[in-house]
Amino acid sequence: MSETPKNKLSELLHSLTISEQKSFETYLNSPFFRCDKELLILFNRLLSYPNSSKEAAFAHLFPGFPYNDKQMRYLISDLNRHIENFITIKALDKKILLKKAIAAKSLSDRGCEKAYNHVHLEITTGNHFQNSAFFRLQFEHAEEHLSHVARIESRKNIPDYGSVMNHLDTFYILKKLQLSCEIANMANILNRKIEIPLIDEINKLATSSPYQNTPAISIYFNLLQTLTSNNPEDHFKEAEKLIKFNSGLFDPKELNELYQYIKNYCVRKINQGYTEYLKTLFGIYKDMLGNTKLTQHEYMSQYEFKNIVSISLRLGEKKWCKEFLEKQLSLIPPQERINASAYNTAYYYFMTDEFKKAIRKLQEVELNDVFYQLDARVILLKSYYELDETEAFFYQVSSFRLFLLRNKGISEFQKTIYRNLIKFLAAIMRAGISTTKLKAIRVEIEKERNVADPAYLLRKIAIALGEP
Repeated sequence: MSETPKNKLSELLHSLTISEQKSFETYLNSPFFRCDKELLILFNRLLSYPNSSKEAAFAHLFPGFPYNDKQMRYLISDLNRHIENFITIKALDKKILLKKAIAAKSLSDRGCEKAYNHVHLEITTGNHFQNSAFFRLQFEHAEEHLSHVARIESRKNIPDYGSVMNHLDTFYILKKLQLSCEIANMANILNRKIEIPLIDEINKLATSSPYQNTPAISIYFNLLQTLTSNNPEDHFKEAEKLIKFNSGLFDPKELNELYQYIKNYCVRKINQGYTEYLKTLFGIYKDMLGNTKLTQHEYMSQYEFKNIVSISLRLGEKKWCKEFLEKQLSLIPPQERINASAYNTAYYYFMTDEFKKAIRKLQEVELNDVFYQLDARVILLKSYYELDETEAFFYQVSSFRLFLLRNKGISEFQKTIYRNLIKFLAAIMRAGISTTKLKAIRVEIEKERNVADPAYLLRKIAIALGEP
């Protein structure tokens, strides 16, 4: 099919996977949906010839008949409607609790008491992911259950409004906290203050009974405090503990989002100079890697994979990293594995002082990504420095500077920090064993805030000065 859908029907067809195309053929053939036979012919025609004109498609459907635009438009409209219905059915199949709630309402309307009671029990006691959608559906079903009970029991019985209100409040508090986390996170990224209405009242409710006993509420409350509080550390620790302990209550997508919040907190602390959070972040990654629900749900980003390699090596976990590289490459998309393996192996060689191997391995890396290009050039620059290959080092200095000058896809901030890295490392190389020059360079580095990997530069100066 075409890569750039031209209209609504093309877009819908383009969205179907190979297996879904076959399933939709079965749908069109099913007597239940009562589809005109022309729809299946049109569907297969458009799969084979996605750029087919309406006139050509009509001629294929009705050979020998003159083109009828009105009839063709009706067929296209019907095919659109059936594909949308098919996609909706596929989506609903994944929403187990929603399907049960719809079934309960239908069974109640039909007076199927025994069947209704069975589904009602599944909804209220079943093992479901306890996200905001769960509590919303619990509220909606509890409200529907009131109507059901009122229809079959005496009006003298007092309806259970308490259950309905509790589910409504739980949903509202949880959803408010969840959205507040997203808003606070965005405010931090944009460095802006954004007011969240009623947040003080929500925070108070979240820490009171019975809502504090709902794991999702406690998790999002603590995450919100890590984003907004002046003393977030205790809240971070509590959120980390609760996420790990209650991971089974969340679907993979939401669980990954929860972990992202605490990973981001660690990254912020590391960027502020609290390097002890490297170990915390590494522990979080290990927890995620040990959770098959996450690892089997979707592929990991190649950049996330790269971060894990980098953090493990910075912590000296060389054996763990080597095993990770050898056994976990399947976590990332197949088309990215060869390049990711080459780059991360090169970085592993560099961090284990096998500089020549690192340089050779980098030759296998396809530099089609600006961040790979930056990191690969840094490894090359440092490797030539470590090998004391002066000519190759200064060639790389010139090449790196030219790359930064010409590449418009790199932000000015990034250009600045990498230019300073090049400048200082070149100065250290030129200084040789001159104590006076090396100490002067160290003072400059300590004054300069915008420099990539200042710890590496200061370590090289200390080694050159013979300091412990």
